[in-house]
Amino acid sequence: MSMTQYVAWEYRGVLDIGLGSISQIGAHFKALGARRIGIITDRGLVNAGVVDMVKDVIEVQGAPVVAGVYDKIEQDARALIINDCIRWCGANGVEGLLAVGGGSVLDSVKALKIMLGFGVRDVAELMRGTAGIHTGLVTQPLNFPHIAVPTTAGTGAESSPGAVVLVEEDGLKGNIMHPHLPAQVAVLDPQVTLSLPPRLTAETGCDALSHCLEAFFARNANSLSDALALHAIKLIRKYLPIAVKDGKNVEARMQMLIASNMGMQAYSKANGSAPIHNFAHAAGPKLNISHGLACGVFMSNVMKILFPLYLPRILEFAAAFGVKTDGLSAEQAYGFVLAAMEEFKKEIEIPEVFPYKLTPEDKEDLKSRVKTDIAGFRFPLPDEAINYVLDFSFSK
Repeated sequence: MSMTQYVAWEYRGVLDIGLGSISQIGAHFKALGARRIGIITDRGLVNAGVVDMVKDVIEVQGAPVVAGVYDKIEQDARALIINDCIRWCGANGVEGLLAVGGGSVLDSVKALKIMLGFGVRDVAELMRGTAGIHTGLVTQPLNFPHIAVPTTAGTGAESSPGAVVLVEEDGLKGNIMHPHLPAQVAVLDPQVTLSLPPRLTAETGCDALSHCLEAFFARNANSLSDALALHAIKLIRKYLPIAVKDGKNVEARMQMLIASNMGMQAYSKANGSAPIHNFAHAAGPKLNISHGLACGVFMSNVMKILFPLYLPRILEFAAAFGVKTDGLSAEQAYGFVLAAMEEFKKEIEIPEVFPYKLTPEDKEDLKSRVKTDIAGFRFPLPDEAINYVLDFSFSK
């Protein structure tokens, strides 16, 4: 970080971290003034018993009242479902939002929060009016009680000032931004992540690692974002393989939740060059690929072709990722880092390529999506780089 670099570091919210921290949710809502809360989640977490676990610890305390459980959230935060949920909140007299889930649940609830704050009943109004980036009225507080319980260690969306929303009828996927979007309280409790299967543990962990990569190598990186990103990289390298192999390992689950949160905080404060996410945003919706898997496959190929972006700081990243580079130049170390990343992906069973064969039409469509994604606007990629990444990321 240059001594002349300007940095505005703002974070709104409390992190409640530790085994059993979900037991404090009721007290947090009381402090926020919410008497009736709605739990927003997905059907998978209901079936896995995670929602009942959280609901029971709230109800045993007698207050606040759980007005109901809305479990219709899908893989993406979809506008039509969010609009349905806000009607459900009104019908049930909800005074506080409790998000229990992964990134799509957390983003859906943040979209609800900004809609309630601005008095909007259709989230697409915000998306259409701003090309998917809503930053208006940034000083207006969103005074609706909001607590988030992440059940995956990947997105860090509980602390992100953005909410990625898909407006299917418009073919628009964009990011609503507001400094008050993070949950007032983010509860990082490893016990709600213990049932996450190995594949999803690995994929969501790759999302967390990609946040750290893109924060550390961003053009707007600063000393504060570096500190969070580098330590999170160390945690992910150590604990993600453990969590994949032994999902009941509480320490590994706890450290991954922390790393995920740190990675998102770093990413949101150093954002500016995010080519890994650029490709993931393009391929995910088109091919129904999970965001974490997309990040995991793309990250190595993006680093191979965009070495001018990564080379200046590769030695620092290597040290955090546990790659020995004693006596090596940055250029010499680069290959060792890429090899170490491929070995890491093998260890957690992330494939080298997607099991899809792209038609020429598919490729052209993906190229267009890469260029028109918001990450593509912020950090435009040359055609030869886009072609390389696509050519080497899919089955032949």
